[in-house]
Amino acid sequence: MKTGRYATSRRKACQSCSTAKAKCDRKAGKCSRCALRRLDDTLDFSHLELVCSINPNDIRNRWLNSYVPIPGQIVKHYPANVSAFIYSVLKSYTGVTVRGRGVPPFVHLAQVKIISIMAPLSACLSLVRICERPLPGSESITMEVLQREMSSLYERHKTFDDLELLAAFQAYLIYSMVIFFRSSHGPNPILGQAMINLQHLACSSSRRGLVCAAEPHQTRPRWEAWIVAEAKRRTLFAMYLFDSMLSAQDGLPTFLGTELQGLPAPAPKSLWTAPTRHEWEKAYNIHVADWVEGGVHIDDLWPTPAGPDEPSLVARRDRTDRWLEHVDEFGMMIYGVTCFTTPVQEEPYSIFDKQQKALIVLIISTAATFSGFASNIYFPALPTIAHDLNVSVELVNLTVTSYLIFQGIAPSLWGPISDAKGRRVAYCCTFIVFLGACIGLAKTKNYATLIVLRCLQSTGSASTIAIGSGVIGDITTRADRGGYMGVFQAGLLVPVAVGPIIGGALAGSLGWRAIFWFLTIYSGVFLFLLVLLLPETLRSLVGTGGLTPSNPIARYPLIIYQKTTHVTWDSEATRSQLAERKTIDITGPLRILFSKQAAPISIFLAIYYAVWQMSITAMSSLFEDRYGLSETQIGLTFIANGVGSMVGTLVTGKILDIDYKRVKTHHMAQGGVETGSDPRQSVTDLEDDFPLEKARLRLVPFFSLIQCLSILLFGWTIHYPHDVHIAIPIVSTFITGWTAVSTQSVVMTYLVDVFSDRSAAASASLNLARCLFAAGGTSFVMPMVNNVGVGLAFTICVIVQIVALLGVAIQWRFAKTWRKEADKKKRQAV
Repeated sequence: MKTGRYATSRRKACQSCSTAKAKCDRKAGKCSRCALRRLDDTLDFSHLELVCSINPNDIRNRWLNSYVPIPGQIVKHYPANVSAFIYSVLKSYTGVTVRGRGVPPFVHLAQVKIISIMAPLSACLSLVRICERPLPGSESITMEVLQREMSSLYERHKTFDDLELLAAFQAYLIYSMVIFFRSSHGPNPILGQAMINLQHLACSSSRRGLVCAAEPHQTRPRWEAWIVAEAKRRTLFAMYLFDSMLSAQDGLPTFLGTELQGLPAPAPKSLWTAPTRHEWEKAYNIHVADWVEGGVHIDDLWPTPAGPDEPSLVARRDRTDRWLEHVDEFGMMIYGVTCFTTPVQEEPYSIFDKQQKALIVLIISTAATFSGFASNIYFPALPTIAHDLNVSVELVNLTVTSYLIFQGIAPSLWGPISDAKGRRVAYCCTFIVFLGACIGLAKTKNYATLIVLRCLQSTGSASTIAIGSGVIGDITTRADRGGYMGVFQAGLLVPVAVGPIIGGALAGSLGWRAIFWFLTIYSGVFLFLLVLLLPETLRSLVGTGGLTPSNPIARYPLIIYQKTTHVTWDSEATRSQLAERKTIDITGPLRILFSKQAAPISIFLAIYYAVWQMSITAMSSLFEDRYGLSETQIGLTFIANGVGSMVGTLVTGKILDIDYKRVKTHHMAQGGVETGSDPRQSVTDLEDDFPLEKARLRLVPFFSLIQCLSILLFGWTIHYPHDVHIAIPIVSTFITGWTAVSTQSVVMTYLVDVFSDRSAAASASLNLARCLFAAGGTSFVMPMVNNVGVGLAFTICVIVQIVALLGVAIQWRFAKTWRKEADKKKRQAV
């Protein structure tokens, strides 16, 4: 429609009356004729009433998908002819814009009319014309002009209102396509950063609304609101196609736009091309009547699953066919691309689904309880055992020390066996040893037999922690490992809460030997269930879990898990992910412990764990001596410590997952890519630069300082038993258990991340350090208390803990460099 010669203020008729050559009274707002015939086309974009039905942050972070595994991602594959089709279509949009023959189909004609409030788009449509026939040698200057305009738009986009932001988004997309298709020097290096900026603009524009508030209720919105919402969605779809084309040309994977799920598909041609409000309203009324059940969404156009035509699939295809009858060329192009897109399911890290993982974690968490039960169930009976065997309490405390020593040494044997021969083999061997030791302890009659069998019992039970950590490393990734490790640590610490209660009750009613008969029955029943239910997970034997090993011990029940999992997997792809077979390396945990990547943080944790164990070991004797408690009452005092431990590890596991995702997203968006550089660098480089210490260890100083305060509270309140109620030291044990186990969970997860290919050995190395330190601490805690007093003794412990924080500082400062050096040497060795 040809625009009038004069400015609006000098016209003698409105646009509709002028076209109809009819008399116009030019009343304010609308003329009488237009009001009577409902022909008013004056556009008012002041009250749009739009809502955003998706998470716009997923649009902003879409460029990260090629580097950061996100649950729910679906890789898509474009056939060569579809990729060529997308290239040609987008190139045609660029051509028609550069030649001034029209606008791309994601720009509504009404936007061109309101130039005053669509300044970024108006400037773009004029500026790109310089690319039509550039003079020889001027192409680089032309591209620089466009790039400067793009930079200006991005810098000013936060000051734009909704309409200006949409115009800036559309203009930035047009500039990007012009640079790509009109540059004769090949792919432009600035396009990588341009796509990041473009997705930021898309996020900002989408956040202000992508759907009219009236549309979900099947009521007609205002024409202006519908124009803006439809233009936003079309521009968004075009941007996704352009991004997919760039990623495919760079050899990067492309992903289905699942974050757009639920958005309406492109509208019918009659709505998009309606020249007047009256015609649009008439077309929209027909559209609403035709789609009473709701319109077609973009995800309805995605490929339907193969197989029988279920009623829902038949209805979906029928809706799509009806939509195709009225759609315009843009919608037809979207359908042509999406219906021929082939989703490519990436081989999962593990074939075990959520329910199966939950069962596996439940089994290994229960297995880990044996180490805690064998240790904590014993504490309330220490005075009774000393009296029954006619030895001093200090000598009986040495059985705790010997138990801790072998608790540290044993995983150095069983951990490498589990990393080489399989998790099930290691579990079965350890429980057989534990079962035999418990039977012997139940029948012991002298101190020498007691201390020897306690060492053997520790050899059998202690390794369940290291093997369980290996299983979690087999079936989880860094992104979700923290939560599972938290559940595992909670299972490990259940005995800390209930073990002393059971031990006190059994020793008080049936005698202390009943404790070991209880452990005999418990371990025998569990060993049967473990053989029946726990699958082999060692990645060098079964890969992601999809391979069936020849060893009958490892084959069952894995084959049942393979048949019942809901995860789609391919056996050939699983074989390609088979980890390198390892030999039994008993010195492996020692090498990890003394390596630069592990030594500072391991020594730090060992000291804090030792102080925690010293306070627990001293509790039974101190509460009996200072407060006159019985065995059963002493057992009840351990509840606070156990509950605090369980609460700490469950909460910390969730925090670890949240922290990891937040730090990784921030790193990729801010630190991982420098402005002006190509963001599509290799995944290896991005992983090397990731601040793992920041993601995992940032809470350690907080937990450490709280633990120091709780230890001081414990020592000095027991120092004055007649002035302080017993509830105060008991509450302090809750805080100590919470902070100590939280710190242990954080450090354990960190080491499994660093040594993911030797997770059991890494856990064994940490276990060795903490148990040896704890053994030393528990051996002299009571003599130290007797010599200097409770308060001063634990004050000395806190001073040592504060000095140990240097290990955290060293790890935070240098570990990233050390990890990169170790990874570089490993890659060079390969």
